[in-house]
Amino acid sequence: MGRDSYSRRQYIQLGTALAAGGLAGCTDGTGKGDQSGGGDGNSGNKGITIWTDAWDSQVNNLQSHIKDQTGVKVTFNDMRYDTIKQKFLTGAKTGTPDVVEATPNHRGDYVSADLIEPLTDRVNELDYSDDYIGLDTMTYQDDVWALPYIGNGRGFVYRQDIVEEYGEIPDDWSKFIQMASEITRGEDGMYGFTLTSEKGNTRMLQEFFSFLFQRVDSIFEPKGDGWELAVSQKDFGQVFKQYYWDPFYATDPPATNPNARGIGSLEHDIAYVNGNYAAISTGPWIPGVAQGSDNSNAKAMENYRASAATHNPRIEGGEKGTYMEVKPIFMNKHSQNKDAAWKAIKAGTSPEGINMFLKNDPGNLPAHKDVEWKGPEETDNPDWAGFRDVFKTGKSYGFWSVSKVSDSFFDLSQAVIYDKTDPMEAGKQLHKQWSQAASQI
Repeated sequence: MGRDSYSRRQYIQLGTALAAGGLAGCTDGTGKGDQSGGGDGNSGNKGITIWTDAWDSQVNNLQSHIKDQTGVKVTFNDMRYDTIKQKFLTGAKTGTPDVVEATPNHRGDYVSADLIEPLTDRVNELDYSDDYIGLDTMTYQDDVWALPYIGNGRGFVYRQDIVEEYGEIPDDWSKFIQMASEITRGEDGMYGFTLTSEKGNTRMLQEFFSFLFQRVDSIFEPKGDGWELAVSQKDFGQVFKQYYWDPFYATDPPATNPNARGIGSLEHDIAYVNGNYAAISTGPWIPGVAQGSDNSNAKAMENYRASAATHNPRIEGGEKGTYMEVKPIFMNKHSQNKDAAWKAIKAGTSPEGINMFLKNDPGNLPAHKDVEWKGPEETDNPDWAGFRDVFKTGKSYGFWSVSKVSDSFFDLSQAVIYDKTDPMEAGKQLHKQWSQAASQI
């Protein structure tokens, strides 16, 4: 589905040192090498290999914990999610890696390729399994295929110091577009809102799902051995119109910057913290962008601390609901040491392991009720706690292959953004194409 733009590495999320004014997690932007845990890369009985974007050398305490609990040599290969997907789909049958981290976008591809070991019996033996958040999103056809460790719900972030001059954030999206237009008119060098509009950008599709989930509970639903589209033409059309057309064309001046069409997800996060926009639909990693990005300006953290997080305003016919991302950890079906692989998964996704991860990287919420998220306190912004409520309303799609349907979305969304296709017609076309693809996902 194009480049996987929602990578932990790209967002340089905030480390524990932030509370003391320090900075953790900076990288030089070069390619990813091996972060070895002392193993020889052999995934047989003497060692296991873990492919990961997040369990990297920046969370040394977690890596050490996993090694201690596993009892064999462990090699951590640190790479981005799109690279993991490409290499895993083509090479997993060799038995390497034994453990793999993924994004929700990739889980359907892995399971449908018959590369993942079900974890059902092992998970049932855990005395803390009932308190996982999002475990249902790891379940398909009565089997648990992964364990979660972190997650987030996409919410609405806005500058309180700017918005208070124009009223309160309305529940109704169309009213917010009017407010955003007023902000564009009234604030020098600032637009009211920004959205991801780069073709092929994973976050663009996730933002689409965030607003679609205000109107529906699921996108495709299981039917027999396949799937059936559970979204109407009107559902698609309303999101196309209100989220992708209205910000550019419904008001004068526009709610967002028409010259920024094609902006990527990281770029628009940076533009928000730099003060170019008053509001954004995004996730809890924003303080890491403000503090850690080479392109954030001197006022970025001040702008972050003037921000609040809440639910996205609702489009027509919508209720509270949003896209929820919960990161899964899988076991390779072809691993030659599944016992050690399970020990590693269990160590990293246990409440103790999640706590260790979040101490270094508080840019997401814990996917377990026994772990407290301290991001608002550690970043000195109590109004960031709104993401807790947002996460509770999150919804996720099932084990279907997003890559099989994403191209048609990107083509149609671009046509709407550049005013070449009527939004409701785009909804009709997407409904037809996704209905036809349902048997192939």
